[in-house]
Amino acid sequence: MSNMCSSSSKTSCSSGFFCPSNVSSDDTACLVCKSECATCTGDTAEAATCLTCADGKYLNSDSCTTCDAKCATCTAESTCQTCKNGNFLNGTTCSACVSGQTINCTCGTSENCSTCAADMSKCDVCTNGHFISGAKCTVCQTNQMTACTCTTAKNCSTCDANDAGKCKTCINNFDPSGDTACENCLSGFFKETKDGSETCTACSANCITCTSSSVCTGCENGFSIDSNKCVSCADQNCTTCTTNKNTCAMCKADFSVQSGKCEKICTANDGICAMNQICDTICKTCTGNCATCKSSVAMCVTCEPGFILAGDKCEACPNGCANCDGNKTICQLCKDDFSLKDKTCTACTANTTEQCTCGEATNCATCDASNKGKCGTCITGYKKATGDICSACNDGYLMVGMVCTKCGPNCATCSQSIEKCDTCVSSHTMSINQTCEKNCTNAMTDDKVCTDQKDVECGASNQVTACKCGNTGNCFKCDGSDKEKCESCMTGYKFVNQKCDSCADGYTDLGTFCFPQSDTLSTNLSGGAVTGIIIAGLVVVGGVAGGIFWYMKKSKLNQEIDEQKFVLK
Repeated sequence: MSNMCSSSSKTSCSSGFFCPSNVSSDDTACLVCKSECATCTGDTAEAATCLTCADGKYLNSDSCTTCDAKCATCTAESTCQTCKNGNFLNGTTCSACVSGQTINCTCGTSENCSTCAADMSKCDVCTNGHFISGAKCTVCQTNQMTACTCTTAKNCSTCDANDAGKCKTCINNFDPSGDTACENCLSGFFKETKDGSETCTACSANCITCTSSSVCTGCENGFSIDSNKCVSCADQNCTTCTTNKNTCAMCKADFSVQSGKCEKICTANDGICAMNQICDTICKTCTGNCATCKSSVAMCVTCEPGFILAGDKCEACPNGCANCDGNKTICQLCKDDFSLKDKTCTACTANTTEQCTCGEATNCATCDASNKGKCGTCITGYKKATGDICSACNDGYLMVGMVCTKCGPNCATCSQSIEKCDTCVSSHTMSINQTCEKNCTNAMTDDKVCTDQKDVECGASNQVTACKCGNTGNCFKCDGSDKEKCESCMTGYKFVNQKCDSCADGYTDLGTFCFPQSDTLSTNLSGGAVTGIIIAGLVVVGGVAGGIFWYMKKSKLNQEIDEQKFVLK
């Protein structure tokens, strides 16, 4: 704006200036109003009168008079319209702002202030229901973490709608209940001051009152204090236990304290009591070794293992007895770690054939020390298999009818029949009949065979073991001129270059012996089955342990066959 006026444009002057009323030319300068005037009129600056006044003054006739010191604008000295910063309008009067007031204080352009900051341009404290966020006062919300202004109440997140001096909800786990809303912490928290502000910090686990996070003074139901911490009561149905967690003082509903323990409250027909209990207001356990009882805990109906009913009392069976007869002298079943023999229970020992009672386990000689339902050691003839079960046979034993049965005399192992050895114990030699014959005391010389522990000439019709011919095996008789070579072979072996190293035609090599083949013999038959067929067809049965030989006397034809079958050239 040029700040010039003319007779045709008297309103072209800027604020604080006026166009003289007697202007006649088009380029007349605007005149300055008096300082107290916002707008004015007149012919000269000295004679001008105010039309409106500057802030802090009001129009009194044709001059401006100063408002009250706290007024920003007014219509009379004591009739304020707006207030200066740091004051609030109370009716038509401006008063200094104080913390906690509910009327907005003037703090520059900020709203909802209760008091102003030092520079008077922003809020220092908000009015009720607001909190400072940045430089502004914002409406409070439930669950906010910053305290809301609610007059003198502390730790509020929102104010009470009916009483702005009380909290409706709290911050930081403070308790909103009662007349002391938000002054104390919720259960499980304790109050402490951090960075100048009160806050509620959690107690330790299962603690409801504490003085610090490490010192508990009260516990939840089912816990008691031990070394300033909450430990679980031993009885799960206990709501209050003493410092000794094993002693209950109060129980859950439907339970009653009995001798420091919580017992279930029962009725006669509700069926909640265990088999070894009766209902007498609470479930009471039978006494006196009763398994079940009636009318009284001491009136037995059946007994625990190791006891027998005598009238309505349970009397002990002999030591180790789980079940005995009426006169208590005959055991019918033993307890774990005992074995039954001659109707008496004796302590189990290793290296025996006596079955030890070990729960449901079988073939035990002793029980496992840490698990009585398993074997510690197996009875003679058995060894442990997968799962620590005594179900496999030891060397020298064969499973026959689900029982490990000892192999024949002097057998080290047998796999098909207890009468047919696979290997022999030391000092014994395998015969053609798969029996183990005792070696001679002295070493045999060539062209000799051990029969009945004596060195005899090779080539006898009842010879069942190979003749000694140096290191050549499977000989029936040695060569007359060279005792280290064969003259003939044992049955089933082929005579080649004075050696008997392979099976003859019609015979099968089963590892230990050459056995005759059969049209009806399946290639899937086991060695034991083949052996049985062959032995049944042999005319001469070899000597057996104890020096006893069986002879089968048949017709002359059979005798001739005997001689032929033992001599193959």
